Amino acid sequence: MSLHNLISLPFTLLDRGQLGGAGVLFFFFAVLIACIAKALFEIANFAGVKAQTGSAAVIAKRTVPAHWEWQSRGRFLTRTYVKEYEILDLIINGRTMTYRPIPWIMERTTSNTTEPVQFKAARFNNKVKIIKFKYL
Repeated sequence: MSLHNLISLPFTLLDRGQLGGAGVLFFFFAVLIACIAKALFEIANFAGVKAQTGSAAVIAKRTVPAHWEWQSRGRFLTRTYVKEYEILDLIINGRTMTYRPIPWIMERTTSNTTEPVQFKAARFNNKVKIIKFKYL
């Protein structure tokens, strides 16, 4: 099947009067295009951005209680039990965010302190991606 036939398939189905099949294919193609656009945006958002070194103000150290959530395992969506874990509320370059470091860094971090951090600030939406925290 050539690419031209695949792209024109929903229109062919509409022409034959198969509205349901055409609607399903239009929806599938729309979801596929949205996923590709999101992936390209994430790549372009951090591409070529250099890592900055700064300081992070630790506002609070919180515990997220144990809960159930949906996670994908390969091709399947399963309901998974997540144990409680701790997160940090940080302010980096005026942006408030939450961060979950590895356990041995978490136990050495206290609230209301300032820690060194290496991060990347995104181009388009000012999202912060932490590269190194506390130990540079």
